[in-house]
Amino acid sequence: MLKIVNINKTEIYPTIIMDKENGVFEIKGVSLPLDGKDLYQPVLDFLDEYSQNPNKITLFVFNLTYFNISSSKMFLYMLYKLKELHDSGRTVVVIWSYDDDFIREAGEDYQQMVDVPFQFKEVFEGRLVV
Repeated sequence: MLKIVNINKTEIYPTIIMDKENGVFEIKGVSLPLDGKDLYQPVLDFLDEYSQNPNKITLFVFNLTYFNISSSKMFLYMLYKLKELHDSGRTVVVIWSYDDDFIREAGEDYQQMVDVPFQFKEVFEGRLVV
């Protein structure tokens, strides 16, 4: 049975919500763990199980203000899992929110690596720019 992954934000950890029933898949905030695998392994496990019976549409939101190399590697692993889901014919969209060029460019790099549909959304002072 798929359980919800819910990790609350701290100074070095983002808010992480993986809730299949409500269709909420989001990583939000700052991600600076010393070992990204410790923090993100539950998300990878969730995605493995989720891929067996995914929602009709999977919208995965990355809304990060800063992250380190350890997190970056884990994000790529997550995106590879989303790519597998996309390649199997499922609808997957990554929403990449950014508030500076570093974060935007990182999202563009990920998009090139995994070839999954991305939507880029600019954020200013915590609000999406429309």
